[in-house]
Amino acid sequence: MMRTLYLLLFWAALSPGDIVEKASAMFDENRYRETVDLINEALPALRQSGDVDNLAECLSLLSISYFRLGAFSSAWDAQNECYQLDLASGDPGNISSSLNTMAAICLAMENYDEGERLIREAIRYEEPLGNTAALAIRYGMAADILLKQGKIEEAVTFASRALEMDKAAGRPVQAAVRQSQLAAAYTEAGRLVEAGQLLDAAAATFSKADDFHSLMVCRHQQGIVAAKRGSFWQAAQYLREGLTLSRQTGELLQQRNISQDLAVLLKDADPRASVGYLQDVVALSDSIYRQEMARKMAELTIKNDLDRKEQEILTQEQTLKARTHQIVLLSGLLVLVLLLAAVLLHLYLIHRRDNERLKRVSAIKDKLLMLGESPNPENAKEISRLARELTDAGEEPATSLTAREREIARLCCEGLASKEIADRLTLSPRTVETHKNNIFKKLGVSSTAELVELLGKLKQ
Repeated sequence: MMRTLYLLLFWAALSPGDIVEKASAMFDENRYRETVDLINEALPALRQSGDVDNLAECLSLLSISYFRLGAFSSAWDAQNECYQLDLASGDPGNISSSLNTMAAICLAMENYDEGERLIREAIRYEEPLGNTAALAIRYGMAADILLKQGKIEEAVTFASRALEMDKAAGRPVQAAVRQSQLAAAYTEAGRLVEAGQLLDAAAATFSKADDFHSLMVCRHQQGIVAAKRGSFWQAAQYLREGLTLSRQTGELLQQRNISQDLAVLLKDADPRASVGYLQDVVALSDSIYRQEMARKMAELTIKNDLDRKEQEILTQEQTLKARTHQIVLLSGLLVLVLLLAAVLLHLYLIHRRDNERLKRVSAIKDKLLMLGESPNPENAKEISRLARELTDAGEEPATSLTAREREIARLCCEGLASKEIADRLTLSPRTVETHKNNIFKKLGVSSTAELVELLGKLKQ
């Protein structure tokens, strides 16, 4: 798992364009196995990059590399993913290219009907674009597939069109490929001399261009044509040269196919060599199968590692989310506690302030009451000051009691009820009650008992 994570970090440090450049360089050097390994390791990072164009380019290179190694199912998977990306982008040229590669894979897997359907669809996308180089490739692929279906005349027509296009455009290597394809059609039509001439010309071009893959295919064809013409030893020489080239390029499929043709060719003339080539065919088939299985196991391992990593990340995200909720909850509780503390402090301060104010008001009222009990013109100034101070403290200032109010207050302190006071002073009970209410208001009491208690304190 650590190796996978390391690779993900390594490839994430490279741009998708860098990965394409590295893979293309390896592919051009016929290092197909290394190309496959490089792209497979980079694919997770490529997919995460969101760079669709470079991802599609890498998938196409991966598909062709698998194809050259004989891993057709892997080649199909890679190219099909590329094809889906091309469909999403809507570029007809890219769609045509993917369809052409998929048709080539069908040809190798002997699924000729599907291959024909795909290549005809590729041609339908390509013809309106006016790209003769790409269209010649599509025509050449169509010729190869139609030839396998026994549609020889139609194969010759498509191959001839492709050859004319590449010749007219001055593309010698591509024209040599078309010569090779047309030669294959001529071979099936029995036109062996023309086929041999086309292959000789194509081989010379490939050799000059150091195109070892195409030269290998051409030598294989030359061997088949020579065998059909009865040139046994020349056929063996061509096939052996083709086998050597296939080993140099590392193309296991071509090694197997050429070894199989050599085994058949040498069956009577050199049985021992024929058996050796047959053993090579078995070994190569097994190698192709094992590489395919190893590739699938590697992909499965990477997928499992990524799944585990995604699960770990998901678990960490859930834990982080839970902790975040806890922090938010605790923060909310803390804010509520602080608000409650602030409210309580505010209420305490208000209560203390009110107590201090009440004490101050009570003291002022006591002084006013004492001054009112002994009216004296000299006390007028002090009474006025205390009244202003009481007003500043937020209380209605208590003026001095009138003579009648002092008398009623005294009688109240003696324990007389309102009716008794009214009888003694020759007043109505209602009048007495009115005087008592004024006394209560001025002295800040609410009952006769409080009045008695207050006056008792003042006399002490």
